[in-house]
Amino acid sequence: MAVLTIAMCFAPGTQAHPHHWIDVFTEWQFNPKGLISGVKLRWLFDDYYSVLLLDDTTATGKDLQVVLEKTLRNIGRHRYFLQIEQQGVKAEFGDAKHARIGVWDHRIEIEFSLALKAPFDPRQSDIVFRIAEPTYYFEMLHAEESPAIVLRDAPPACRYRLEPPKPDAALVAYAASLGINESGGDGLGIQFAETVTIRCE
Repeated sequence: MAVLTIAMCFAPGTQAHPHHWIDVFTEWQFNPKGLISGVKLRWLFDDYYSVLLLDDTTATGKDLQVVLEKTLRNIGRHRYFLQIEQQGVKAEFGDAKHARIGVWDHRIEIEFSLALKAPFDPRQSDIVFRIAEPTYYFEMLHAEESPAIVLRDAPPACRYRLEPPKPDAALVAYAASLGINESGGDGLGIQFAETVTIRCE
């Protein structure tokens, strides 16, 4: 079963992982010293999952707020599906703040911010970021629409590079062989994750 369980609304008979998709938007927040101090995330769920979820609620603020609270509590146990590293040191962050949920173009979206407990200096070495639902029940990729990645208040010399996932054929075939009630384990999703590298000269 997926780690990210917002509602029990899975499609019966659907085969192969992933079963649902999330478009990701990330906004990296820089402090006045040029350090990365946090990240704001926006997740936009696929049409089908959104329809199933909306059918299971009244789509009012109260019901959706309950969904948001349960979602954040669940993903918080898994570091919000994030890997942020600098030279092998993993970023630590507190609870999600400024969270909201809504419907955008008939799709469920959630948004929240995470503050790094110890800011990273991207001038010292690259910052590497990955995001993935651990079991690969949901595929999480940055949205094709621009801008999907923003470096907010970054020094002029800061840039990012996005590398698509490169799973080998055997891994893709394995994921495709998994049924809706089967799991490849919590290490499967990260092997299908994009890699974002932030560098400031």
